[in-house]
Amino acid sequence: MKNTRQSTRRVVRHILGLMAIISMTACSTFGTLQSTALKPQYLYTANAADGTVSAYRINATTGALTQVPGSPFAAGNADSIAINPAGTFAYVLNYFGGTVSAFRIHSDTGALTPIAGGPFGVPYLSHVTINPAGTFAYMQGQNSNTISAFSVSPATGALAPLPGSPFPTKSVPLSITIDPSGSFAYVVSGANGGTISSFSIDAATGALSPIPKGSFGGKDGADSIAINPAGTFAYGVDRRRKNVSVYQINSATGALTQIQGSPFPAPGLATPIVINPAGTFAYGVSTDHSALIFRMNPTTGAFTPMARLSLPEIDCAFSDMLINPAGTLMFEGCNAGHSISVFSINTKTGALIPVPGSPFAAGTNPAHLAIAQP
Repeated sequence: MKNTRQSTRRVVRHILGLMAIISMTACSTFGTLQSTALKPQYLYTANAADGTVSAYRINATTGALTQVPGSPFAAGNADSIAINPAGTFAYVLNYFGGTVSAFRIHSDTGALTPIAGGPFGVPYLSHVTINPAGTFAYMQGQNSNTISAFSVSPATGALAPLPGSPFPTKSVPLSITIDPSGSFAYVVSGANGGTISSFSIDAATGALSPIPKGSFGGKDGADSIAINPAGTFAYGVDRRRKNVSVYQINSATGALTQIQGSPFPAPGLATPIVINPAGTFAYGVSTDHSALIFRMNPTTGAFTPMARLSLPEIDCAFSDMLINPAGTLMFEGCNAGHSISVFSINTKTGALIPVPGSPFAAGTNPAHLAIAQP
């Protein structure tokens, strides 16, 4: 009988021990899932006409936008905005003021706080472009025909000019696009676009070096470039001729080679394009304010018009379009207006559907957008 009681006690102790382990494991797993599920994501708009930045918390389920406490935030002229890949710092360009205002992003609220040392002087530079590692920032000087490069402090967000900067490029640089590996930069230049200059990026120093025979233009010249998420193809939009030239990117050298069938027709396209994270669809806005959807072949790079949607929420031809990292939501700003339109994306068909409550109020001329997930 005594042995039976001892055996029973041992069994009970084992059962209680297992229950404790299961409970701790479940709590740990739930905590991890909860932490991941509740990680906030924020949308920021540079309101060029009133010198502010509007900040919104994005509802991951519905796509609805809710302005964070303190929004809008004062930010100089607010010509454009860029956010580092870690989602910890925002950079707002004031072109005519010759400065970049830098802000720390609060991970729990999305609020913006100016960092020490800012704003940083960047006379007559435009459009902050940050490399995928978040270590360097580049801005084009349209009057000086150069690209200025800066180091980015991961701890403070401060900008400091790089040795050798600024780097010369073709006349009137309009935009800089960096490939997903951070190895190459492509600069579109010319008063109306048309010339593409290719550079390699030194991963250690951030310096730009021209790629041999990497500058070209002509009848298939682009006024903006987008690169697919795989970094295998570059898409040059020519809004004057309403076509898109597609180039295969040499992963070793960064050289561009136009693919067979390029340029592809893009009837009515009046804006740069934005590509979904899967690299299967691209979007733009037409001259009549319709949304244009294009199908992209991730293997061949082929670019095919697919749909033209008349959506009342899209009310400006020269707008900024942005897709969230999950590829499920599209945000659209405008050079004229006071609102942001939000659409859900059908990941299988590429179709856009306005989310309930869209458009959402913003400042004046919310023409540039950026997303952060601290």
